[in-house]
Amino acid sequence: MSSSMIPANSKCLIVGATNPSSIGFCAAQFLLKAGANHITIMGRNQTKLDESVLILSEGIKDGNFCQKASGVLGDLKKPETMAAVVEEAHEKMEGLDIIVCCGGNGYSEYLGLDVKDPNSYRMMQNVAVLSPMFLAEAAFPYLSKSKNMHGGTVVIVGSVSANVAWPDTAPHNFAMAAKNTMTQTLAFKYRNHNVRVNGVQAGVIHTGALDVMAEKKNKSVESYAALRATAQPLGRNGTPGDVANAVVYLASPASGFTTGELLRVDGGLHLSNWWNRQVMLDAYGGAPEKSK
Repeated sequence: MSSSMIPANSKCLIVGATNPSSIGFCAAQFLLKAGANHITIMGRNQTKLDESVLILSEGIKDGNFCQKASGVLGDLKKPETMAAVVEEAHEKMEGLDIIVCCGGNGYSEYLGLDVKDPNSYRMMQNVAVLSPMFLAEAAFPYLSKSKNMHGGTVVIVGSVSANVAWPDTAPHNFAMAAKNTMTQTLAFKYRNHNVRVNGVQAGVIHTGALDVMAEKKNKSVESYAALRATAQPLGRNGTPGDVANAVVYLASPASGFTTGELLRVDGGLHLSNWWNRQVMLDAYGGAPEKSK
């Protein structure tokens, strides 16, 4: 990662960054290291929000008092509140150049949804599609005024699960697919307004969510992570930093001729049909029952 990819006066709003093991938190750290002037992270829990802001603030190196981290309360399950989040963040930072949206819903978006309950689908559409969309729409008047080379940027982190026909996680997968369409629609809508919009499609990333998956399956984190890694073409699971590097690139002028892109950071997962490998079907219980 270049230490000077992000223009020095950049103001960034990052959604989904209150868990230190998350992609969003790592992206916040990387944006600061890459030169961002002020980042504001959004979270729905005030205590976690304050703790994360403190960690980020302590991580600002070399006494660089020009950099700052702050927080704003917000809940992705409530799309109607996103405009207020943007206004508060803009007021705190006195500007807005970059938005990164990579929030979920405390892991439940993938791990605890009832595929037979319509509310599971509605909640995921709010979290993954409507809230990021209304957040970005509210921010466009500010982003369009960005003085950064190639203008303001929006980076929306999704998942390669958008392209996976896995019944047990249908609410999540459907929402990820809709998120991709939303990202590209916004990119086209604002193509002539000094704003670029791109997405990142993450593969199997070892965040806290993977640890929770292991617990739900009564496996150790080590054994479960190793199982997932065996199915990856590169032979390992991804890290939050792998995705954060892509976020920094898409948020920076280095990607100035890129908009509407859905950049895969999946370790080559799209090259394989690993979801249908017997070892994964057995582990996930997705194999059909044999006819008697």
